[in-house]
Amino acid sequence: MQVTGVREFRNRAPELLGGKELVFVTRHGKLASIVVPMKEPQALPVDLRQELLERLGEAVSTNLRKAGVTEKRVLRDFKTWREKNRKRRRRR
Repeated sequence: MQVTGVREFRNRAPELLGGKELVFVTRHGKLASIVVPMKEPQALPVDLRQELLERLGEAVSTNLRKAGVTEKRVLRDFKTWREKNRKRRRRR
């Protein structure tokens, strides 16, 4: 297990992510993140992957709601992005 600050993590990310140890990332002395380096993410059990996906979805949903972002806005922004992306592809 390694403990590192955000700045040090940013500078050493490739090295830390390529390691085998858990990395506890701190911000102002408080735990900000736990990084689990993985050589083969597919080796995670399916139920654990599902749980991680559910929790990530809940966190994203909570943050969007706190920021006042509605589902309607997300869909509108995605549609706009998709249309711009299609136009770029046609020009190639």
